[in-house]
Amino acid sequence: MNTENIHSWTMEPIQAIDLQTRLRERLVFEDYTGEPELIAGVDVSFPSREIALAVVVIMEFRSLRVIEYYYSVEKINTPYIPGLLSFREGPTILKALSKSPEVDLIFFDGHGIAHPRGVGIASHIGLFVKKPTIGIAKSLLYGELKDCPEEKGEMSPILAPDGRLLGYAVRTRMGVKPIFVSPGNRITPESAVDLVLRTTGKYRIPEPTRQAHILTQELKGQLIL
Repeated sequence: MNTENIHSWTMEPIQAIDLQTRLRERLVFEDYTGEPELIAGVDVSFPSREIALAVVVIMEFRSLRVIEYYYSVEKINTPYIPGLLSFREGPTILKALSKSPEVDLIFFDGHGIAHPRGVGIASHIGLFVKKPTIGIAKSLLYGELKDCPEEKGEMSPILAPDGRLLGYAVRTRMGVKPIFVSPGNRITPESAVDLVLRTTGKYRIPEPTRQAHILTQELKGQLIL
């Protein structure tokens, strides 16, 4: 997959925050029309404190069949800082993506614009790959949310303090906590939810990121560090 190196990853937190604010202006939001053929799911785990493992799963959209997967293992020195996750995980994700074929759409385990500065991992990496990207998170990082209806497929808007729509809390299973879906880049909140629901089976998490997570855990156990 082609990626564009739009900036260095090595910088102080105050510089990273300033960069996120500027990158937000480069995001584009447009309806996703048509149907993707190939999609990817991305997840990251940490076999040790200083080692990141990023997995990219390539899937067929219609069947949700896993075609192939690619991964990268990298030593990292960037600590975890809330709101700056992409600076810790981003370089390893991009190396894994560089090994994979081109796809039409990428799902990330993390947030898109539902982020304090509007640039979560799905948005940030979306600027590097120039493809539609979606963030799917298990908990809410930023924004205000009213109660989400209990019925499967129902959703509730996630709103910024100024009233802007950031995404949706989506109920993918009855009696199970919702997931938090926000656009990364080149997609709208509504299109993101539609595609997430179309890739969700009997589990809470959509298949692209669920399969990527399964593989991170399997590979993590096989790595000799």
